[in-house]
Amino acid sequence: MGSLNAAEPILSVVIPTLNEQDNIDALLARLIPVLDDLKMPFEVIFVDDGSTDETARRIAERNRNDDRIKLVRFSRNFGKEAALNAGLFYSRGKAVI
Repeated sequence: MGSLNAAEPILSVVIPTLNEQDNIDALLARLIPVLDDLKMPFEVIFVDDGSTDETARRIAERNRNDDRIKLVRFSRNFGKEAALNAGLFYSRGKAVI
């Protein structure tokens, strides 16, 4: 939908999640302004590690309005280490946090 950051990201932020539906909006409300202040292209990659709540749907909704927000979704829980590895694999930034 709306491409807020068409340039290739310089910074990728990887966030593993598991049943965090109530925290996604609050996290992004604080994180995006900080990243915007850096004045560099970025992406935020959420890795949903098999959530059974609405975590993935909430992230997908945010992606519809901001294509800098990405979602990688696991079919079941594989653990935070696997989620971080997946985030690293899909990140396009020159630096990853």
